[in-house]
Amino acid sequence: MCARTVLSFTRRLARFREALQKDRSGLTPKLILIVMANTHDPEIAKGCAKDVKAVHTVFKNICRHTDFDFCEIEISGKDYNRENLLEAIDSIEPFNNDVTLFYYSGHGFSYEKDTSRKYPQIDLRAHNNKMNYNHIDFINEHTENLAVMLQRMRLRGGRINIVIGDCCNSNVPYKRTNESHVEMDIVEDLLPPVGTAMTKKLFTDENHTISILVASSQRGQFAISDSKIGSIFTYYFTRALTAVLSHEPQEGQYLPWNQLLEKTTAQTFRLSKTYDIGGGKPGHQQAIFEILIEKE
Repeated sequence: MCARTVLSFTRRLARFREALQKDRSGLTPKLILIVMANTHDPEIAKGCAKDVKAVHTVFKNICRHTDFDFCEIEISGKDYNRENLLEAIDSIEPFNNDVTLFYYSGHGFSYEKDTSRKYPQIDLRAHNNKMNYNHIDFINEHTENLAVMLQRMRLRGGRINIVIGDCCNSNVPYKRTNESHVEMDIVEDLLPPVGTAMTKKLFTDENHTISILVASSQRGQFAISDSKIGSIFTYYFTRALTAVLSHEPQEGQYLPWNQLLEKTTAQTFRLSKTYDIGGGKPGHQQAIFEILIEKE
C-alpha cells in the first residue's frame, strides 16, 4: 500500500484559496473554517488531534445540513506557527452570507497584571528546542489575543465571524507589552456592542453583522485536555452541535448559539470538577462568550 502523501502548507493554502474563489455568485454561501491545533506538544498533542477531528466532522456535517459550501484549512504539526495563521486569514474573501470561523486548540494564558482583559492570549510558537523558546520576549512575539483574532477576521469584510479558543486562560507573572496594550485598546474600540440575545431574524438579516467570541475558560483558569476525548469544552460543544442538527430542519442556516454555548459551558464546568489539575485540586473550568451585533 502506498504511503499517504502529505501536502505542504503552501500547496494546501493554494487549494484553500481556490476553494474560496469557486462559485462567487453568492447563491450558495460558504462556511470558511480555519482550525489551528498544537499537535506538536506531547503534553496536549493527543487531545488537540481529537479536537481537530471533532471540529472538522461537525462543521462539515453542518454544511451538508444547511447546504453551505465547506472551505477548510488546518494549521498543525510542523505547519503550526503565527505566520501560516496570518496567511490563511489574509486569504479569506467572504461574500454575502458566508460564515468565517477560527477554531483554536492549544496553549493559552493571561498576563497577571492585566485584569481588564478577559480573553486569553493564544500561544502560536512553532515547535522549537532553542533555549530562548520559553523566554517571555519570545513568547510575546508569537502570541495573539483571542479578541484580536476576531478583529482580524472581521477586517476581511465578512458579515458573520466566529472565533473560538479552547485553551487555558491561566495567569503568567509578566506584564503585557505597551504595543500589545495599544493593539488591545484599538480592538476594544472597534468591536461592535454586545447583544443580549441572538435570534434567527438577526442572524439572517443582511443589515446586521454578527460576531461571536468564545473562550473555553475564564481568566485565571486552566482548560482541561483529555487524551481520550480531547479538550472537554470542544468535546461537549461538538456533541451539542450534533444534537441540534438532528432536530433542525434541513437547510436551516441558523443555530441557537446562546443555547448551545450556555449548555456547553455548564457541561464543561461539571466535568472539569472531576479532574485533578494539580495537588489534589479539582478543575473549575467555565467558558466565557459574547455575541456582538452591529447594524450596518
